[in-house]
Amino acid sequence: MSSPAPRPTPAGPASAEPGLPPGQIDLTHPDRRPEWIALAVAAGALLLAFTGEEWGRWWGDVHAWLEPISAFLNPTIGPGLPLAAGVALLVTTQGATWAQRLSWRQLLLTSWLTGLVWSVGLALIRGWSGITKPLTNDHEYLVDVPRVDDLTTLIPTFLDRVDIRGDEQWITHVAGHPPLTFLSFLWLDRIGLGGPVWGGVVITALGSTAIVAVLVTLRILGDEQRARVLAPFLVLTPLVAWSVVSADGVFMAVAAWGLAVLAAAAMAPTWPRAAILGAGAGVVLGIGINLSYGLLLVGTLALAVLAAARTVRPLLPAVLGALVVVGVFAALGFWWLEGQERLVNRYYMGIARNRPYSYWIWANLAVVCFCVGPAVVAAVGRAVAQVRASAVQWSAAWLLALGGAAAIVVADLSGLSKSEVERIWLPFMLWLVPLVAWLDVHDRRRWLAAQAGWTLLISSVLRFTW
Repeated sequence: MSSPAPRPTPAGPASAEPGLPPGQIDLTHPDRRPEWIALAVAAGALLLAFTGEEWGRWWGDVHAWLEPISAFLNPTIGPGLPLAAGVALLVTTQGATWAQRLSWRQLLLTSWLTGLVWSVGLALIRGWSGITKPLTNDHEYLVDVPRVDDLTTLIPTFLDRVDIRGDEQWITHVAGHPPLTFLSFLWLDRIGLGGPVWGGVVITALGSTAIVAVLVTLRILGDEQRARVLAPFLVLTPLVAWSVVSADGVFMAVAAWGLAVLAAAAMAPTWPRAAILGAGAGVVLGIGINLSYGLLLVGTLALAVLAAARTVRPLLPAVLGALVVVGVFAALGFWWLEGQERLVNRYYMGIARNRPYSYWIWANLAVVCFCVGPAVVAAVGRAVAQVRASAVQWSAAWLLALGGAAAIVVADLSGLSKSEVERIWLPFMLWLVPLVAWLDVHDRRRWLAAQAGWTLLISSVLRFTW
């Protein structure tokens, strides 16, 4: 009988500081200049991006509502503000202590429930419409739900209505995604959970689990100490301002859980278990790319998971698992590659053809800074300083952040994300948050307060269009 395969050794949190024992996080960073430089660069980029059309001789009309954000100025103080502010105060003052003292299961449950209350509170700043109105947008999935009578014919004929053809075309979001996303809304409608209320509830509940998946992934890969450090930052992440009632929040969660299963496969003690979990991860990630074409770029994060685990054992099973999902949809009449091709054609037949690449290629990155909040921007500055000093700590947290950054760069260069990246890039931006583990331990409470304050501010001042 063959002996079990040796368990892979993850890229653990070894310290870059001499004299510290293995596994201990470097908690002190006396030089804060990289953080302030990063904040200054982000602020300058945002200032230039928000005044983009005033510099029209360079870029012309950038074709956005409140460039570079898809939003309107609409200051509001609603019933959700006290709830969100209370959660922010509690997490800012007690979150770090609880994150270290709670058992792991208690930490996961507490993080999820607190993050869920935080996100609901932010949405309710605009009253109940904060939950329901985003899904009543004229470009959202629910618009096309009454147009489908027979679910059995949807997939075989789905691509015929992607191209712009007058009244017969799918609306923007249905045409912009594979059929599984639209099918999900149709299934909810068929079981009596149709409409914006139930849609908002389901999306909010599912999307809120993404932060749990990040914590689980890091712990599996041997980076529990950093996972505990960043748990309060995940709970109060500004990203929930866009994920709470957007289908992209569900995409974010599906991708995150697929990566968590892949991490479990990579760390499995035996080959059979690694193969089964790897195939399961592939199925989840395969479902992901059939929810959103853009989730193909989660491949960079999958490679980061394997790099952190220092193994490629689950790679082949994961690829096969994803291909099974693609094959099932192909057998039903939807070929993923053709769908992507038709989407690109429609994309450039619409407003995207008028959005200047020379503006959006850098303005999109300014939007990332806007969305992740000041603490993550400062942490990116710290990460850049580590790279320049050849002092990178190649832990799971660092590698996953690198994978998320790589996905953002590829998406940006593709030219298929001109505007609206605050929701489209949610599955990638989420993985930049782990970099906050490298912020000075003495500054973390202040950075956490800055994150909460920033999120409350933008949620109260801006009404997002999606």
